[in-house]
Amino acid sequence: MRRIVPVLCSAFLVAPPLAAQRDLTPLDVVTMKSVTGAIPSPDGSRIAFTRSEPRGPTAAPGAAYTTLSLLDGGGERGLVTGAVNIGTVAWQPDGAAVTFLERRDGDAGRQLYAMPMQGGEPRRVFATDLSIGTFRWRPDGGAVAFTAAAPAPAARAAARARGFTQTVVDEDWNPTNLYLWTPADGVRRLDVPGSVFDLAWSPDGTRLALALAPRPLVDDSYMFKRIHVLDLATGAVRRLVDNPGKLGQMAWSPDGTRLAYVSAADARDPHAGMLYLADARTGAVTPLTEGFEGMVHDLLWLDDGRVRAVVSRGIESRVADLDVRARRWTDLTINTLRVEDIEMVGRAVAAVMSGPAHPSEVYTLDGGTWTRRTNSNPWLGDVSLTRQAIHRFPASDSVTIEGILLYPRDFRAGTRYPLVIVAHGGPESHYGNQWVTTYSEWGQLLSRDGYFVWYPNYRSSTGRGVAFAKADHGDPMGREFQDHLDAIDDLVGRGWVDRARVGIGGGSYGGYTAAWAATRHTDHFAAAVAFVPITWVPGLVLASDIPREFYYVHYEEQWPHQAWDVMEARSPLTYAPHARTPLFIAGGTSDPRVHPSQPFMLYRAVETMTDTPVRYVQYPGEPHGNRINVFRYDYTLRTLRWFRQYLAPGDHRADPPPPLDVDYGAWLGAGT
Repeated sequence: MRRIVPVLCSAFLVAPPLAAQRDLTPLDVVTMKSVTGAIPSPDGSRIAFTRSEPRGPTAAPGAAYTTLSLLDGGGERGLVTGAVNIGTVAWQPDGAAVTFLERRDGDAGRQLYAMPMQGGEPRRVFATDLSIGTFRWRPDGGAVAFTAAAPAPAARAAARARGFTQTVVDEDWNPTNLYLWTPADGVRRLDVPGSVFDLAWSPDGTRLALALAPRPLVDDSYMFKRIHVLDLATGAVRRLVDNPGKLGQMAWSPDGTRLAYVSAADARDPHAGMLYLADARTGAVTPLTEGFEGMVHDLLWLDDGRVRAVVSRGIESRVADLDVRARRWTDLTINTLRVEDIEMVGRAVAAVMSGPAHPSEVYTLDGGTWTRRTNSNPWLGDVSLTRQAIHRFPASDSVTIEGILLYPRDFRAGTRYPLVIVAHGGPESHYGNQWVTTYSEWGQLLSRDGYFVWYPNYRSSTGRGVAFAKADHGDPMGREFQDHLDAIDDLVGRGWVDRARVGIGGGSYGGYTAAWAATRHTDHFAAAVAFVPITWVPGLVLASDIPREFYYVHYEEQWPHQAWDVMEARSPLTYAPHARTPLFIAGGTSDPRVHPSQPFMLYRAVETMTDTPVRYVQYPGEPHGNRINVFRYDYTLRTLRWFRQYLAPGDHRADPPPPLDVDYGAWLGAGT
């Protein structure tokens, strides 16, 4: 049910209780809310923000809702809340309304709506039979540029209406077109080559910078987006930059003469994290962060000489200003939290941040200090959380490895505890000093029960420069996996961890890591949990929706037939007959990234070739990760139970798996 009447809520001014009263529960984790975006109004007096709100036990099974709220002098106001799914949000340039994407009853697809600040219900800005992908207001507010998938050809649409709903792989798509709406002319399509993934207006509103790729496929969006500029007066489109590989955000300079953009350093760079400057007339490119041992995220211009960005330097996250002439960074303010996103209008700065004690919330910069403005989960004040700290150690080759370490509750020096390593996916990602407990990353749920939990930024993670991120190239599960073994040695050497009670878990590339641990390095691990795992590398490349990303980025521009021996040698399936680590495998039946055959093959190999406890849970219809609330809850419960059984004191490798059925009592009880 949709609720659109603004309701005043209390601001985040209430002091937490003096003493925590209870533990964090799996039900808490899968129903936890978090802010997903925050945008100041043009005059800086208000902040519109979106919040992810998972469905609880009383709602029908499904994915989380996304709601829209407002922060002003009176605190927090819900603008569009309830069972809604809000898309892209932007202020109308005159500040009179917050605009957003939503599909309402009777709409053909997602439409652009505006919520007036003087009150009332949202109104549709214009009508279209298209489903809008993303949109941008022209700076003067007189037009909207937006993207939408082209309608299917009439004959194909008619056939589908009669039941011909087959898919022709890699061919059954319609381009993502560019459209322009003005009050005078309505909606018209603009002719550009390829599919549009992102767009940005020039300050004078005469040009659009476009991220174009040949097709609207995921693989193209990863590897083949290139920056073009459209002159709206003439309709001419020219490629501005032949950026190599992956492309991130782009932003015009205030004078419209240059375009700053975040890009991969080359086609083999795993992540768009280096900052460049392109001359808008000639296309000449100036690298701004060459050799930078970090990465750049969101960016915006302060003036014609300075860019503001979110910058990762290893595990630390900063908002920093770059003098584009001197190429010198100045941290805006020191903070200990993970910065997810920033937006700025004039002097108003809003950010989305998370930290060890809470998921993502809205923060504002006030006189050089970050002020928290939202409290999405007030009940967290009643929850006892364990210690979380940045941990660093020298690997066996002396390279410093860092990550986040959660300590067991009631930790006592001289006592050895079980350890669970939570390996991130990608591997082109990294952990910051953030909230790390989710349905698939179980930190506080494990540490409350007496485990050390290690979140490593192993070699091939982002945040430490291009060379560090490429460390797995040509050597997957080589030196990078040794970092995990070195971490075990470090924690055992400190007298903290029981070497016989080490577990490992993760999803996607983290699932690959867990599967590799359970097979190739089975002697080191007493339990493993592999979610949507890579298990047979040649099959992964050939059955994924991103084969070219694998080809360019991870496998040194080699297809399986060119490197079959290497790919086989780095496949957990190859070592399945040697597995002695109890292995829990899970994944969705509709995963386009890691084909469901990948976890299935490993399960079948371990199940038929060994006596090792193994279980495989399939989640119907789920893609690359679980979206549905009940499936997230089930996976969390099964994971905790697996570790609890196989990391208990003693040798439990021969014990049969836990019972088939799971106790959903907390969920079912809350739903009555």
